[in-house]
Amino acid sequence: MFSKYRKISFVFGISFLSVLAAISQNSLSIYTDKSGQLNYSSLDSWYSRKVKESFLLSGKTVDLFGVGVVSPNADFYNTKLKDPKSPWETTNIYSKMVLDVANTRVFPEKRGSGYCCRLETAIRKDNIAGLKVEVLIAGTLFVGELIEPVRGLKDPLKNVSQGIQFTQKPQAVKFDYKYRIGEKRIKATYGIDPVEGADKAEFCIILQKRWEDKTGKVFATRIGGARQFFTGTVPDWVNGAIFPLTYGDFTRLPQYDPKTMGLIPSVGEVYVKNSQGKVVPLVETGWGEPEDIPTHMIMYFTSSYQGIQYEGSPESVFWVDNIEFVY
Repeated sequence: MFSKYRKISFVFGISFLSVLAAISQNSLSIYTDKSGQLNYSSLDSWYSRKVKESFLLSGKTVDLFGVGVVSPNADFYNTKLKDPKSPWETTNIYSKMVLDVANTRVFPEKRGSGYCCRLETAIRKDNIAGLKVEVLIAGTLFVGELIEPVRGLKDPLKNVSQGIQFTQKPQAVKFDYKYRIGEKRIKATYGIDPVEGADKAEFCIILQKRWEDKTGKVFATRIGGARQFFTGTVPDWVNGAIFPLTYGDFTRLPQYDPKTMGLIPSVGEVYVKNSQGKVVPLVETGWGEPEDIPTHMIMYFTSSYQGIQYEGSPESVFWVDNIEFVY
């Protein structure tokens, strides 16, 4: 784009971009260490928010686990409690739909001298004054923000702002995993209905170059990424599994599948917070070049690939540990 400017503008533009790059790197420092790894990606550090459910429900105190570190003197009944240096969010959800509701689907599980992350899909069943409510929620670990309290079952995607600022270009993502994925899927909100096809656990990473227009709409070009589905059962840990990232135009790949590798929103809706703090849909306008530098990253691990739509198998469990970028 610099061909449109005179030499003096070119020099100014380079200086301006250098400042922007420095600002971007500084903003990343709260989420990454000096080697470009996400904070707490070993998944050994956890805390829990505590929610006292309404008496008409369980009346119990529920732990909503999060990845990170908070002060031992923190108010653990503060539903907004979070480690500001942690990029990680979970689908451990605090809802306020007249009643206080807490759903936990992501758990720290002891592994060796540390912990791993257990993601599970399950149905929440309630009977409120004779009204039966059955809701399926998948366990998901992701980078971004969960918009709480959740006020209803409609438009669940709008409760998640996906992605964080990120300007690195890893060659691959490495992590440990095992899983047990159910074969029969259902959709459960107020009732339970069968859904065709087997369930799948999923790992996905998307690198984007985002921008915002004057009206607050957010757009992006796809810089790179990887996506992997898991079916069946792997009962023993697979350690150090490596999933390479692809950069540039995915459509040139022989294995390209527009249903799973296409641009947003053709493969599914994604919402993000804009500069005004409003949650808006994200639109990818095209593919970047292999040499482009991203500004943001979406990444998630989930026990049911369509769990955000209340679809999945209550038998699905996905364990992950030691998430690492390979540079």
